Amino acid sequence: MVINKYLKCWENLNTENVSDLINCLDTKFYFLDPFVELNDKNSFNKHLLKVLEKHKKLKFKIIFKIKNDSGYLIKWNFKLEHRFFKPFSGISEIKTKEGLIISHIDYWDPVRNIYARIPFLGKMFNLLK
Repeated sequence: MVINKYLKCWENLNTENVSDLINCLDTKFYFLDPFVELNDKNSFNKHLLKVLEKHKKLKFKIIFKIKNDSGYLIKWNFKLEHRFFKPFSGISEIKTKEGLIISHIDYWDPVRNIYARIPFLGKMFNLLK
């Protein structure tokens, strides 16, 4: 199943195996997370390579997946070695069609997990609570 290969690629993601992950995607693949919205496989490939060049030590751990009629919900943990990052969890909604991934939408809180941890900026967000 393409979903299993796709999730395994995320757990072992690095610049050398991005092509394995990209091969799981439909040409018109759609990706959305709190920072970026992309509408095709090639844009996503470029985005992933850029992220991996900048952050060499990132790690995803798949906690569980739930299948329903419209696709999958995936619970994951994310870790990045960076002074402002602490590990956090999120959910992805992934849809497949004809053996390929057609969309991947991430749900996680960037304010709580990133912005609130940055000096000065974090203090401003904490005052708004």
